[in-house]
Amino acid sequence: MRKIAVISFMFIFALTSMAFAELKVGVVDMQKALDECDAGKAAAKKMEKEYKEMQQKIQKRRDKLQNMQTELNSQSGVLSEQAKQNKMAEYQKKLKDLKRMIEDSNSELKRQERSYVNRIAEELTKVVSELGKELKYDIIMEKQEAGVVHNSETVDITPIVIERYNKEWNAENN
Repeated sequence: MRKIAVISFMFIFALTSMAFAELKVGVVDMQKALDECDAGKAAAKKMEKEYKEMQQKIQKRRDKLQNMQTELNSQSGVLSEQAKQNKMAEYQKKLKDLKRMIEDSNSELKRQERSYVNRIAEELTKVVSELGKELKYDIIMEKQEAGVVHNSETVDITPIVIERYNKEWNAENN
């Protein structure tokens, strides 16, 4: 009975070993592909430009508020109590508007970034799927999501994905 169990175990082990030996497995680092592809770089550049533009607008408002506060401090001895209160209320309103502008700007930038990332990630996923079919991969795993701790360079298709995606993206955008 024991010999039958050992033989059965060895047979099953041999079959599963053969099955795994025939699998063609690929690994792709989608974050790296997103960061290094031309579309990702263009999106990052666009986001940086928009961030700088918003920062300039915010700084102009801050400067105006700073001037307003300096003016209020220098005129506080000359102004009537009612005029001081009016100027202080105006200052508080503009400060509140600035805070709202900063929050809105941050929300808009985050929304735009998510939009770029989602669009590019979706397009990259299509490229990975097409490459998987074309190169006859049985499984392609996302390196970070799958928790891949180590993989051989031979199964990492990230450079191929980036190259193919760049070719398609540049054809559409040039």
